Amino acid sequence: MPNLQKLQQWLLYTAHGKYTLLNETKFYQNAVHNVFGYYSLQIGLPELNFLNGNKINNHYVIGKDIKCNLFNLPFETNSVDLIVCPHALEFMPNYELILNEFQRVLIPRGKLVITVFNSSSFFGHQIKNNEYLNNATPIKLNIIKKQLNNLHFSIQGGKFLGYCPIVKNEKTLSRLGFIDKIGDRWFPTLANSFGLVAVKNIATFIKIKKQPQSYQAKPSPILGTAKICQK
Repeated sequence: MPNLQKLQQWLLYTAHGKYTLLNETKFYQNAVHNVFGYYSLQIGLPELNFLNGNKINNHYVIGKDIKCNLFNLPFETNSVDLIVCPHALEFMPNYELILNEFQRVLIPRGKLVITVFNSSSFFGHQIKNNEYLNNATPIKLNIIKKQLNNLHFSIQGGKFLGYCPIVKNEKTLSRLGFIDKIGDRWFPTLANSFGLVAVKNIATFIKIKKQPQSYQAKPSPILGTAKICQK
């Protein structure tokens, strides 16, 4: 699990982070509000709730409710209805392996909602100079769409999010709000970040890793070997 503490601080306490959080919270609410099922999972950022308004009762947040490795999620195959992943992929090497785990644990027709910093944007080129985000590697839209397609996901929807340049003053940022309207109309692919909504196709063929033979504990039907954090 990547350390997303700096990302969370950036989203909560900086002008541009709050602007990004506002845009992305609306995106997640629109994407998850009509999803039904038994189990949903949020990847990281425990102080933020990107599952707000969702109809699923059993929510788990990685890093808060469960401690685990994203490359080996402690959930049974075809057991989770919804996964939201706000910006964890950019902080992980070989993130495609994490996408593979998402595909494994999602039920057929399960939904994956992600937000990613856009490598084609001016923001993406300047991210290494940001003290909160300098460990992130922005991702190209066409690459991650191809990766999801290879893992038998269908893209159901998406949105480009935010065009304002990085400024430290909230008043200055508010005066630049017109840039978002111009960006959506004239240069959408240059947005600071983008969100995707993907659905796991019913017919899939994946290789499931076997549990180590030395492990003796019997996992529960859904959480497998998850370590539940004490509230």
